[in-house]
Amino acid sequence: MVLAMNSQAAPVYPVGESMAINCSRRCRVSMTSSVCSLFSSNLLDKPTTIMPRITLHERVLSNGLRVIVCPDHGAPVVTVNVIYHVGSYDERANKTGLAHLFEHLMFDNTSTGMEKQYDSYCTKAGGTNNAYTTYDHTTYYINLPAHQLDLGLWLEAERMRMFAITDHALQTQRSVVIEEIKQNVENQPYAKWQFALDRTAYKLPSSYAWNVYGTTEHVASVTLEDAKDFYQRFYQPSNAVLVIAGDVDVENAFAKAEAHFGPITGSTIPTIRNEFDPAHRQFGSHTIEPDEVPVPAVFLATHLPPLNTDEMYDADLAASFLGSGHSSTLYRDLVAGSRIASHAGAFIDRRAHSSLLITYAYATQPDITADQLTEALGASLKEARVTRDVFTKVVNRQKTAIAAEFQRTSGVADSVGYHATFYGDPSEVNGLLDKYGSRTQESIQSVVDAVADITRAARIDIVQLA
Repeated sequence: MVLAMNSQAAPVYPVGESMAINCSRRCRVSMTSSVCSLFSSNLLDKPTTIMPRITLHERVLSNGLRVIVCPDHGAPVVTVNVIYHVGSYDERANKTGLAHLFEHLMFDNTSTGMEKQYDSYCTKAGGTNNAYTTYDHTTYYINLPAHQLDLGLWLEAERMRMFAITDHALQTQRSVVIEEIKQNVENQPYAKWQFALDRTAYKLPSSYAWNVYGTTEHVASVTLEDAKDFYQRFYQPSNAVLVIAGDVDVENAFAKAEAHFGPITGSTIPTIRNEFDPAHRQFGSHTIEPDEVPVPAVFLATHLPPLNTDEMYDADLAASFLGSGHSSTLYRDLVAGSRIASHAGAFIDRRAHSSLLITYAYATQPDITADQLTEALGASLKEARVTRDVFTKVVNRQKTAIAAEFQRTSGVADSVGYHATFYGDPSEVNGLLDKYGSRTQESIQSVVDAVADITRAARIDIVQLA
């Protein structure tokens, strides 16, 4: 699955799925997700309840696999989450889309004759499973009744144990992924802006200059040897984090993890990552993409710092202030006010080395031009001011969303694995509320002011065919 860009969603918390992709049979392509709309503005204006700390226990197996256990006895369920530190950023420019394709292939990667039965094993045990690919990581997760922990660990260990993908599986999944691209991007109104964004905001040789989906031509050309090389370089215990969250005994969980994953040996092929050069970011670039759409739409992308900086917390809150809900600045000015736009908003596209804050607007009438939409966006952004009341509201909205996400073992496991991978410390999750609470009106306003300088933004226009 590729996490698709949901241009009307507001950021919830740093889960790193800003542009992720999932298997088509389990497909979601969404940059961000939000539960904020579930809460009334009155609730969000009130102080947020302090969230209990997540209990974390971490050990590293002899093969380099990091194992983190998060016990929670609130319900008899468990989530097994494996995050591999590999995404489309680790691809080569002549073989794009391999990370997402390999996510599909992992559901056929077994040496025990259970091909095509992964879902069957899971559902018969009362569980659910999914996976998603982003620019920088790929995550697989299973939610099960707590007494089925062994099953979840076995299923994931089988996929990590060895490369066992057949040529038939490769041919099948190549076709599936190509159809997914056609369905979700090429034949989806306005979706082409996702591909245009990457080449507009970044220039080659940056690995951010292509989309997580890759091109259909590159996907069609992937060989079994390509897939095996990718597996040996990135799908290794030392390049992964295993999180077990839910109703488990800590020592028993570690013992089971050791039993299933401990015997797995890593590859001797080193994991070499593509380097990021800030000079590959593009400012003030402009792409016009004709499409079969009824009205124009404009997307403006402002470059942000790397993930593990305090400025990203400001950016989350700035995006919420600008574009989340009917009380947001862009909705108030462009949709409810001037009515130049039918939809307007903002969200974060998370990338490990250089994220983006994206603002957008869809015109209400065919004769409204992309230039007029851009001018309206710029005017609204320049006038945007973070008042004390608004500051309190967006901070509490963010805290409420985090607390809601952590009510689920899957939410805990996903965030813990993400922070272990990109922040180096899984306990960072326990500081999220404080991190957002420590921001100021001034720090959020500084991000808003940077976004307001649209001359430095990467701009994508989706316009009607001539």
